Amino acid sequence: MKKLSINVLISILLMSVTLTLVWIAPGTYPHDLAALVNKREMLKSKKSPRLIFIGGSSQLSLNSPLIEKELNYSVANMSLFGGLGTMEYLEEIKPYLEPGDVVVVTMEYATVLDKQYFQFIHTNEESKKFFFLMSPGRHTLEYIKNKEYFDLFKKVFVLSQIKARSYLRNLTTGNFSHIFDNGFPNYNIEFNENGDRVAPYLIFRPLGNRETKLNYPEETSLAFLNDFSDYASSRKAKIVFYFSHFPKEQYKTNEKYINAFYDMMKKLLKFPMLNKPSDFMYPEDYFADTIYHLNEKGEKIRSAELIRMLKKVL
Repeated sequence: MKKLSINVLISILLMSVTLTLVWIAPGTYPHDLAALVNKREMLKSKKSPRLIFIGGSSQLSLNSPLIEKELNYSVANMSLFGGLGTMEYLEEIKPYLEPGDVVVVTMEYATVLDKQYFQFIHTNEESKKFFFLMSPGRHTLEYIKNKEYFDLFKKVFVLSQIKARSYLRNLTTGNFSHIFDNGFPNYNIEFNENGDRVAPYLIFRPLGNRETKLNYPEETSLAFLNDFSDYASSRKAKIVFYFSHFPKEQYKTNEKYINAFYDMMKKLLKFPMLNKPSDFMYPEDYFADTIYHLNEKGEKIRSAELIRMLKKVL
């Protein structure tokens, strides 16, 4: 019995050591949200003053090099996935704000006006996992403070498993030169130095998410934007907001909800809004595969308009 107990303790110790080594070693995570790690490093590498774009995949097709050239700001496109949640993402970039920075926020309409999607955003575990990976120190202290020790262990264990699978895949495919890359595999191939997608979205018809049903907004769910604005001001930075693009057909169907959102934001926000929703309502042939993703023709128009709008407030 004593020998069995010793063997169990040794096994637990070896597992703990292995888990620790896998956790601290550099490595990739074959999951789209692992790009948060690369985007964090990209943000840190950019010199202030910076334009820091926060949004979902609708903003991934931005022409950031053109924006950088026209506005004479370093551009960091931190956008990735609407399901991450704007409130949570803004918390992640707080430690990196510097004087002169301008945070440009957009929110896909479903993230605010689709109740089911809104609930998904604030309950899905995938986002929590990869936000943890983006700021492990801060999140670890929060888990300890809240005495959520099991949840902390679970996050580290699951993320380490994902990384271990990536090691095995690289070893079995002979991809030794990239075995200790960090974040998302092949990030530098799929994203440019500003964080934009390199490849344009593919064209598909009918557009995905065409049947989206929106609802009236709730002011309490957006109060965090003013809180972030106050924090940014304390760091001598600022925030601006713009309403995202949307197909004209879906805009007409949901116009009363989108206009209610606009009216509410006019009253609520303590910082500048760049546009009204109708400014970025485009015909279907400006879109790629979904009602959120612009094709190259649509992006050329959106980026140019965004530059014009930003020039007025910078």
